[in-house]
Amino acid sequence: MHWGVAMSEYDLTFNDEQEDAAPQVVNTNGPKPASRASVESSIAGASPDDTGTSLNNQPVDLRSVLDGMSEGFSLLDADFTILDVNSEALRLETRTREQLVGHSHWEMYPGTEQSPLGQAYKRALRERVPVTLEHQYLWEDGRISWLDMRAYPTADGRLAVFFRDVTDRHLADTKLRESEERFRGAVEAFADILWTNDAKGCMIGEQPGWAALTGQAFDDYQGYGWSDAVHPDDAQPTIDAWEAAVAEHRLFAFEHRVRRHDGVWRRFSIRAVPVLNDDGSIREWVGVHHDITDLRENETRFRQFADNINAMFYVHEVDEERISYVNAEFERIWQQPASAIYADMQSALRDIHADDLPTVESALQRQRAGESTDTRYRLVRRDGTVCHIHDRSFATVDPDSGARRFVGIAEDVTVTTEARLHLSRNAATFEKLVQSSPFGVCVVDSEFRLVEVSQGAKTLLAGIDPLIGRDTADILRILWQEPFATEAIRHFRYALDTGESYVSLKTIEARGNVDETQAYDWQVDQIVLPDGRFGVVCYFYDLSERMALEASLQQALIDKDMLLREIDHRVRNSMSMVAALLSIQGGASENVEVKQALSVAASRMQAIARVHERLYKGDQLGMVEFGSYLEEICRDLRASLQRDGISLALKTVPIDLPVDQAVPLGLVTNELVTNAFKHCGNGAAIISVELACDADCLTLTVSDTGVGMANDYNAEGRKGLGMQVITLLTRQLGGSLTLPEAGGSAAFSVTVPVLPEYSQ
Repeated sequence: MHWGVAMSEYDLTFNDEQEDAAPQVVNTNGPKPASRASVESSIAGASPDDTGTSLNNQPVDLRSVLDGMSEGFSLLDADFTILDVNSEALRLETRTREQLVGHSHWEMYPGTEQSPLGQAYKRALRERVPVTLEHQYLWEDGRISWLDMRAYPTADGRLAVFFRDVTDRHLADTKLRESEERFRGAVEAFADILWTNDAKGCMIGEQPGWAALTGQAFDDYQGYGWSDAVHPDDAQPTIDAWEAAVAEHRLFAFEHRVRRHDGVWRRFSIRAVPVLNDDGSIREWVGVHHDITDLRENETRFRQFADNINAMFYVHEVDEERISYVNAEFERIWQQPASAIYADMQSALRDIHADDLPTVESALQRQRAGESTDTRYRLVRRDGTVCHIHDRSFATVDPDSGARRFVGIAEDVTVTTEARLHLSRNAATFEKLVQSSPFGVCVVDSEFRLVEVSQGAKTLLAGIDPLIGRDTADILRILWQEPFATEAIRHFRYALDTGESYVSLKTIEARGNVDETQAYDWQVDQIVLPDGRFGVVCYFYDLSERMALEASLQQALIDKDMLLREIDHRVRNSMSMVAALLSIQGGASENVEVKQALSVAASRMQAIARVHERLYKGDQLGMVEFGSYLEEICRDLRASLQRDGISLALKTVPIDLPVDQAVPLGLVTNELVTNAFKHCGNGAAIISVELACDADCLTLTVSDTGVGMANDYNAEGRKGLGMQVITLLTRQLGGSLTLPEAGGSAAFSVTVPVLPEYSQ
């Protein structure tokens, strides 16, 4: 296979200016050396089997030259058929020259025709220009290579391709780029502010972190200009401390306030270290500003909280065997300054009661082993008093250093401890009080067991064995039938769990262990038992005897009611009989005055009889519905007096009055209506009876449309029996009487006070 150009026309030379340049060929027919691209394309015009002549007229084997190149070489025909490949190309391949030559490049390297590589090859042939491309290729055996390709069109329309494997370089570049990106991302994600100073401690060059924090421009923070962003009270102390660290070539650690770009002052901790050259001299300083504003504020809030709780709060640095913090309560409880325990942790142990010191030392050992502790001990204070301490500690780890520490709370529980001891001493008294109580008392503990019963409860609980220590639910199910037994258990448990009491003023239920129905009032309350735990106490009282007495009393009241009604009934009959006798006597008399007097007396008796009739018929003992009673009086008078041309007009309101008011007011009505019938004249007339009631009083008005009052009528001079009766009864009722005026219409009004409970 020939490349179509005799090698005798070319001379092979090398470019001395570039070590890795492709070999150049100089046309012996002309003095001009070809460019690199044209040389490489010209090489493609000779047969690899041809030999040429070097500048020293030594024969050159072009095949040897191509196979000795460190770059891969491939010659493609105009239709992209592979014409030849060199040894470096075959080294990258897994196939032989014979398997590749004569086949389409697109067939041998599937997927490349439409790839950027294929587009570059086509452009080189189409536009007759050299092309370069660095691309990734996936070999059929799974290898991935990065290739740096240069393709040159030849004079006879072919394409010479030079390529080298740059996978290692590309991977190194990729790793470097990824490392840089990770570093850049870490710096950007780093919440702290990174800055550098020169060897003399001056801020030089771009400091993007500081600029972003403070808003200072480049020229503002150069040298010591950064101090303008530091709080005026902190600026000079910072500079002094910084210059001392620079002079001594040591770590710089400091705190100060910095004005943020938005004008807000923030507190920062600073750490800066020197970066040294090989000879030990300082090349530069690298520093970090860490915002600790929130940390300091949290520390302040923590100290405020710790200093205001009624217990000693402490921090035990286990690995360092020291106390790093105690709040103000330590000095009150231990009666020694906090500086003492900071200087020597053992100083606090010297005040522990000798009998309790082993307990405390054991707790410290458990803390060293990483265990949380819960300890009680006695403290003998400097003034000789003994204080009971409840000490609890919890393990934590410093998130930065990983150091182990315990935070603890030591609480003065002297009062509660002594109270517990007092309760313990009084437990026997408590039990005795419960047991000797004549009332029903049952005590249930936190495990719902019956622990105490009173003497008064033993009747109810008789026959239940065992009793003390037994589950209360079992006992209640023995005592009572369902569903009440379950309801009672629920009330007991609810009081025990929530502390809310239950009170039942009367419970009537069938017993479960005896054939009786009994009544009790009972109450369940939560209590603190002598052992310090919660329990419940049930107080109950047998209502059976009281209910029997109440029933007897109720029956007595019923009997009394019936007796009173019977008395009213008999009084009414007696008065009605007297009224009837008076009427008969009046009818038999021929004397007009006697007849009238007896008639009036009969009407008065009848009015009183009507009251007693209403009393024994009414729903309320001792009460009379006065409105309807008034209507009956008027009907009786109209029937007995019988006057032609006279009519009665009534207007009443319903109101219940006690008998002490109803009888006098009924008699007043009887007198006024009787007088109206007698004195309204011989012509037609209307007698009006009106009963009105407001919030305070009751008013009875009787008037008529008859002849009216005489011109010489003198109210003060009226001495008749009827007017005397009206006046006396009105005074008895505590009311007032309004009389008509001389020459005016006949209208009489009686106003009496009414108690609010009787008004409608």
